[in-house]
Amino acid sequence: MYDSPNMRRTLLLLVTAAGIAAAQQVVQFKDHVIEANAKGGYAVIVTDINKDGKPDVIGISQQLPDLTWYENPTWQPHVIVKDLLGQVNLAAYDIDGDGIPEIALESGFAMQQAKSPGLVWLVQHVGDPREPWKSTKLDAFPTSHHIAWADVDGDGKKELINAPLVGDTNAAPKYEGKTPLFFYRVPKDWSSDWKRQTVDDNISGITHRIRVVNWTGKGKQEQLLAATFEGVVLYSASGKGDNLKWNKKVIVPGHNTEEAPRLGASDVKIAHLGKHRILATVEPWHGNEVVVYTEDGKGGWNRKVIYDQLTEGHEVCVGDFNGDGRDEIVAGDRARGKVSTSHVFYSADETGANWHHEELDHLAMSASGCQVADINGDGRPDIIMIGGATHNIKWYENIGPMSTASVAKSH
Repeated sequence: MYDSPNMRRTLLLLVTAAGIAAAQQVVQFKDHVIEANAKGGYAVIVTDINKDGKPDVIGISQQLPDLTWYENPTWQPHVIVKDLLGQVNLAAYDIDGDGIPEIALESGFAMQQAKSPGLVWLVQHVGDPREPWKSTKLDAFPTSHHIAWADVDGDGKKELINAPLVGDTNAAPKYEGKTPLFFYRVPKDWSSDWKRQTVDDNISGITHRIRVVNWTGKGKQEQLLAATFEGVVLYSASGKGDNLKWNKKVIVPGHNTEEAPRLGASDVKIAHLGKHRILATVEPWHGNEVVVYTEDGKGGWNRKVIYDQLTEGHEVCVGDFNGDGRDEIVAGDRARGKVSTSHVFYSADETGANWHHEELDHLAMSASGCQVADINGDGRPDIIMIGGATHNIKWYENIGPMSTASVAKSH
């Protein structure tokens, strides 16, 4: 009497869901709107702006002229600077140690060099961080696109990294040519000359993202992982002062079976499955694949595409959302300006061989930018995203593993 097709299907779903829940502990997220009118949202960062111990959010858009931070937990907006067109990326670092970060910002971005002044700014508070801040122009280089702070020489002070998207001669549609990568030391007088210093002037094609890492796991010195047409590239410095020498190593070539511009990687993050280090990428540039690399024990990396249905992938972020010691992978889909869905991937074990896919906020978040942080202080990492076509900023509250019934219903 219990052997009907519907009953067998229900039992199969419950057993499958129980297996997923046991092995991967699928997490339930509750979405909260920070900003519902972030037209053309592009990048988002999380940092404590007002020194109250709570992580605040800054989201930027190339279509909106004001730089705004949102105060946790009410998400009241505060304008930092006005009338800064073409904002494309930003990074926070407390240079003077007063507990409120300075913000490095790039604006005036366009894909065409002649239309992209590539302005680099330092923005600093002048008292109450809820009031307008002071901005100082540091440099201008066409298509300045991604920015980061990194202690590249291990002296305890971070340098500013500037990664232009392309160089002087790279042109659409393939964007082939040589692209530079720069850094600046912070001068004693922040308003004085920020000397541009070269990390590499010979990157092939587009550089889309720079991620700051401690690749060796030792000391204070940080390295750079670049997501480029060349793949995932590691830059590490040796020496001191102005005599730094840079070593370049292609870790993995990324997506390398097609012609430009479908090459390399769009973004990369280091993650861990227990004691094992992995690389999580979106490939190729603005591509359709979410890829995992696992070390082969011989100095190389094994490549596994875990999802290939993105329309236009952009960034990736990672976090151990279910507390099992294995990082999950989060990937947004800009979908070429269309409304789309973001995605979370769970590893079944520490080998990285099998991954389970869950949608995040179906057709309500076409994410260009992604961050992971504990927004509400409950000890669980949450997800923060900014949507291009969806014009929004949201944080997704991690409320713990789904019940078996909930997992069954989602499948």
